[in-house]
Amino acid sequence: DSFGAPVVMSPYRLRQQRFLAEATTWADELAEIGDSLDAIARGPQPQSTGAAFRLAEHVGQADARLDALTLPEAPAEYSLLALTMQQAVDTYAYAAEQLLVFYGNNDGQALAEAQASLTLARSALGDLREGIAGLTYPLCREVWRESR
Repeated sequence: DSFGAPVVMSPYRLRQQRFLAEATTWADELAEIGDSLDAIARGPQPQSTGAAFRLAEHVGQADARLDALTLPEAPAEYSLLALTMQQAVDTYAYAAEQLLVFYGNNDGQALAEAQASLTLARSALGDLREGIAGLTYPLCREVWRESR
């Protein structure tokens, strides 16, 4: 507590705290993948077929990392947060797909879609981080006070 005394948490609150910690780690990993996609999408255009294939390979690697991310299991009361997590990862996956279309077909519309999707995904990730912060002690003192 605020006086330094240990606080015994109920299994219910402990499960929530674990989820928030796992969600924070998950969001950090997603942000790292998103940053790599963003750097590719906003970087210089490929000047050769070989360069396009190399960039597509980097996108494919980021997409594989997205596929490997496992959403932490959210307690029922955090279903909105879990939905935001799914929205963020889906939007990043769509951006990766559009980047692959761009590098495969030199389709400028696909690049624009990818860049717009990356902006939306960053926004969803920001919402997720705000949600996690808002539900984590000490910001959410009222919820965590019940666990004492």
